[in-house]
Amino acid sequence: MKKSRFGFSWGSKESTQTYTPAERKGEVNELKALLRDPVVERDQNRRRDVLKKVLGFMTLGVDTSSLFTEMILACVTKDLVQKKMVYFYLCVHSETNSDLAILAINTLQKDCKDESPLVRGLALRSLASLRLPQIAEYLVPTLKICLTDKAPYVRKTSILATLKLFHVSPDQFRQMGLVDKMYGMLRDNDPMVCSNALAVLQEVLRDEGGIQINKSILYFLLNRLRDMTEWQQVGVLNLTLKYTPANEDELFDIMNLLEERLKGNNSAVIIATSQVFLHLTQNLPTVHKQVFDRLRDPLLTLMATSHTYEVSYAVMCHIKLLAEREPRCFAKNYKDFFCRVSDPTFIKCVKIDILTLVAAETSATEIVAELVEYVSDSNVALSRMAVDAMAKVALKIDSCAKKTLEFFLDLLGMDIEHVRGQTLVAMKDFLRKYSSIDTVRPFLSQVVKSYKEMNYEDETSKIALVWVLGEFGEHIEDAPYLLEAMSAAFASETPSMRIEMLTALMKLFFKRPPEVQPVLGKVFAVAINDFSDADVHDRALMYYRLLKLNPKAAAQVVCTPKATVAMFAEDDTADVRDRLFEEFNTFSVIYGQPSGYYMKEMKMDDSDDEEVDEEEEEDDDGEAGLLRSEDAAPHGTAAAAPSALQALNLDPDYEIEPPIFQQKWSLYATVQQLTFKFKAVPGQTQLENELQDHDIFILATGQQGTLLKVYLYAKMASVETTFLVEMLIQATGAAQATLKCPDTAAGVMFAKHLTKAVSAFT
Repeated sequence: MKKSRFGFSWGSKESTQTYTPAERKGEVNELKALLRDPVVERDQNRRRDVLKKVLGFMTLGVDTSSLFTEMILACVTKDLVQKKMVYFYLCVHSETNSDLAILAINTLQKDCKDESPLVRGLALRSLASLRLPQIAEYLVPTLKICLTDKAPYVRKTSILATLKLFHVSPDQFRQMGLVDKMYGMLRDNDPMVCSNALAVLQEVLRDEGGIQINKSILYFLLNRLRDMTEWQQVGVLNLTLKYTPANEDELFDIMNLLEERLKGNNSAVIIATSQVFLHLTQNLPTVHKQVFDRLRDPLLTLMATSHTYEVSYAVMCHIKLLAEREPRCFAKNYKDFFCRVSDPTFIKCVKIDILTLVAAETSATEIVAELVEYVSDSNVALSRMAVDAMAKVALKIDSCAKKTLEFFLDLLGMDIEHVRGQTLVAMKDFLRKYSSIDTVRPFLSQVVKSYKEMNYEDETSKIALVWVLGEFGEHIEDAPYLLEAMSAAFASETPSMRIEMLTALMKLFFKRPPEVQPVLGKVFAVAINDFSDADVHDRALMYYRLLKLNPKAAAQVVCTPKATVAMFAEDDTADVRDRLFEEFNTFSVIYGQPSGYYMKEMKMDDSDDEEVDEEEEEDDDGEAGLLRSEDAAPHGTAAAAPSALQALNLDPDYEIEPPIFQQKWSLYATVQQLTFKFKAVPGQTQLENELQDHDIFILATGQQGTLLKVYLYAKMASVETTFLVEMLIQATGAAQATLKCPDTAAGVMFAKHLTKAVSAFT
């Protein structure tokens, strides 16, 4: 490509070369001369090239403000391409050349009366884009003319320009009566003008609750949906949510009018229409259930035909929410949720979740057989998830329990450690419901065999194994000896593991006392004399005193008959599901959490932020920026928080049991790894008091050699977000903390709060 006299060619690699200040100044002067050259002015192609070079210099950071006068003169042209380039230049440089920008305003106002609607619209858009403090006084007279322009392009552009006027001068916006004018333009014959007026009204009236809708306006907009783009249709559909039909006949009229929107291929339109249907029928249970059936085929088609996995995932998250409320709706279409080899992991995960929800008597066995195929997936997390899903289906559908148990026996025989471990964890819940010895006997022998072949290393599976040995130890010949071997490392185990081992040994003692008594005595001696963890010490002391006082009463306490488990508390998500339904067609459905978990209201005034910063600097009690309980947001809403710490309102009375802590620890993902450097290893009482002042509590502590383990927990007051922390403190004062919680955004805030809480020791 031939190089120009300015040292670069458009579209070539040479356009990125740098220049010295002197070279740049000389080249800008050459451009000025060319813009004044009559020969160049008569040659439209050469003049375009010169203007391109001016814009090219702007993008390279070259100061071209000295060309302002010449660029204003260049506006006088019939070439629309040149006008666009000149207008762009004027908008960029108007702020730094406010005096000369007045000339640009006069030129733009003149072009707003041009005979070409394209020029009029382009000039108005550029006029509204000028960064001048006095722009409102020049914009008002032009808007009065352009809002009634006969060309739709000019009218739609002028509507958006009114929004600039609103942000610059809200009083003038009101004085011109533009709110009423926008309401009137909702009935414009051009759909673009109509949708722009709707968007401006929503923005202008946001503090007042948005646009006020009535029957005539809504019906006019709904009847115009065919002429609108998909984006405009979504805006009208969202507006429909604010209208309450007078009676059922009107409700059905609206739904019939929107029926056609479900036959398209745009995901935003289909999901927005689904939201309208669900919202309108929420107080009509019979019709509401029929809506689920009506939405099934469009959503399944959209899921299968989406061109990107991201859209498919969003659709499936909405299907999952619908299936949680009405599983029968998708029960017959369970095969649509079978995973494909080409599916990415995040798609497979949501499909597995849906399969567990839609499983029915007729499909449960086939679904479990399909889930078995996913167990061998190379992704460990997905493999574990498939095992858990098998247990959930078996707990839900009794008829497939026997077949599921057979699959579990096969999985225990696999030479894959994480599969064996997760199978044992899943079987723990399975056996809490299906506890008949005839059912579980084959499983017990397989557990012992697999443990001897390959010891379980992860803590969750070890705890599950100990539970099985204690619960069914009378049917397992080697149960006392396995527990004895595991108890050799009792002092170094985690508190959760030690508590489970104590309980298992107590249960087995009343079933096989001669074999268990020696090991139980040794464990009691270690646990009672170990004060590193209060829960373990107190549990051991309670068991010991029960045995010493009344062995029969102890047997009744420890080995009391248990009721059959019908539903686990952690599976009851009705409250969260109802809140997600209220936020249908939002990110809440994708995240699986209400907006209060991951959002906070934005401060509109920057001065408020400055005031908050000053208050935080003056606050010496260590609680600057924290919401007090009386300032907490209502349930399910976000608190108005100027800073990240203000959104973190912790529950001062929250308590958690060690088994629940351990269960959540295995489920939650690690959010952050924190490191601290203590001046000296703090005492337990001192550390506990300091953390409690910040609503963070110590669950357990333990000394392992020179390493001090501390387990912390906290919970947000207004939402069900729990924070779990494992802190490892070396004798040198170096400490590392692992933070886990279900919400990444909240976890980041809590990490800052924890760092502040321990700052007294660092």
